[in-house]
Amino acid sequence: MNPAALVQLVELAGLESFEHEAMATRFSLYLAPTPEGERRAIAEEAFRLLDKMEDCLSFYREGSDVTRINRAVEGEVVRLDEWTHQCLLIALEVAAASDGAFDPFAGAAAVGAKSQAVPSHLADLPLPEPDEMEPVLAIDAEQPWITKLAGRRWLDLGAVGKGAAIDAMVAVLHEWQVPTAVLVGGGSSVLVYGSPPSGDATTWTLVLPQLPLRPRVSLTAPFALGASGEGFQPGHVIPGAGRTARSQALVLAPTAAWADALSTAALLLPDASIQSLGDGVADMSFLAVSAAGKTLRTGKFTELRFADPVVSLVIPCWCESERLPAFLHALGEALMNETFSIEVLVIDDGSPAPDAAKTARVVADAAARFPMIKPMGTVGQHRGKGGAIYHGWRHSAASVRWLALVDADGAVPAAEVVRGLREALATDSESILIAATRYHRDASRRVHRGWIRQRTGGWFARWAQRQLGLGAVDSQCGFKVVPAPWWRARDAWTEEGYAFDLELLVAARDDGIVVKNLPISWREIDGSNVSWRDGVQLVRHVRALKTKASSPQE
Repeated sequence: MNPAALVQLVELAGLESFEHEAMATRFSLYLAPTPEGERRAIAEEAFRLLDKMEDCLSFYREGSDVTRINRAVEGEVVRLDEWTHQCLLIALEVAAASDGAFDPFAGAAAVGAKSQAVPSHLADLPLPEPDEMEPVLAIDAEQPWITKLAGRRWLDLGAVGKGAAIDAMVAVLHEWQVPTAVLVGGGSSVLVYGSPPSGDATTWTLVLPQLPLRPRVSLTAPFALGASGEGFQPGHVIPGAGRTARSQALVLAPTAAWADALSTAALLLPDASIQSLGDGVADMSFLAVSAAGKTLRTGKFTELRFADPVVSLVIPCWCESERLPAFLHALGEALMNETFSIEVLVIDDGSPAPDAAKTARVVADAAARFPMIKPMGTVGQHRGKGGAIYHGWRHSAASVRWLALVDADGAVPAAEVVRGLREALATDSESILIAATRYHRDASRRVHRGWIRQRTGGWFARWAQRQLGLGAVDSQCGFKVVPAPWWRARDAWTEEGYAFDLELLVAARDDGIVVKNLPISWREIDGSNVSWRDGVQLVRHVRALKTKASSPQE
């Protein structure tokens, strides 16, 4: 069974599809109408060539060219099929260009990594030593033969074979004058030529569904793409000394064989080597995701587009460089697999220079891994929590339907943030405000807070709710989601301190916005910037707001 595709093409409507099983995977051809010739007959001819190439290239077939090379004795000359010769030349070129990260002679190691039995046609051969590096063969670049040398490592062209087969089938399609075609091998090897079949479009849209936010990029054909990573060809990536495997790699290259082989090599190459490869070969682009989740992009992959965000989540920061990192990382991880598009804006509230610089580095590191996290914003001069949040909301994307805030300390767990955002997105109403609450009886959502702070906070929340007629049970909890059209339509938001929550909730009361209280888990985190003086100020704000509400309006 094929794994989920690492890449998808949008413009396939209007192309007739054909499928064929080969090389332990499924190949698909998507063909446009031809001036002459029935498309099924053309596809069948291409698939016959594919079967022939599998007979030549398979490590697991007794009569293949690869097996003949592996069984040859030192000094023996082996004549090859033309396609095997070309595939082997490409494999050796990629091995040299990648400094051995792509190794076409890792057949024995791959058998071990896959926990497979040695194929019967190789069972009588001595296994190569793990550290053996003797040259295995000498190849004539012009004529299709090789001379076997002393090295005993086993040739395996599996990591380049699908791409080579796709390149060969393209030649058949060109002979039949197929004007546009998409060729796919197992979801990890793709070649496209010709114009998209519908409309006046001149570019193809490539979607990367397994990356966060499902980014896409526009490409002009012809192009070839290779994808390697978790879920594809288990055991074909074998880290050598000093190499660490990445989780995913995508490569755009001039041919499918090069793209196929380089995507395997890129899983084991450091960033600098990938950059050098991209600079050294025309029409080459890389997207490589490290095991830690950091993404390197070169060439066309620097032009990735993300869906317009529907949620803008602001995290206000005042001297939060110590508490923010763990929460920001957890939040990014929690958002990675969500289907909705979101932007996360960390806004520094004029923190002293050393802390602001440290926070900016924390955010930059997180943004390198999690594309929904944007570079840190700042209000400049210290204004207060409300000022930072309002600044972030004013700079949110125009496409945003929901504006959210969450404290930087991580007291509200990332999973609860995601749950609250889902609650907002599940409603079609633009007249709902979601307010998290720590004061509830949901035993499945534990609140870990000092007894005194929980009691005094609870007293204030109940008192403020009664005095102002608020819909929120916990006015000061640091996670809320508000409808963006409502917030933007209001003339002015002026409260820049901790009382901004009260300003929001009073406005919601006046405008008929329904407050939905969201019971959450919550854990008190050391290092709070809130003092007892801030509590006194909040009491004064409540009284002032009540007086204003009861005063005759002019």
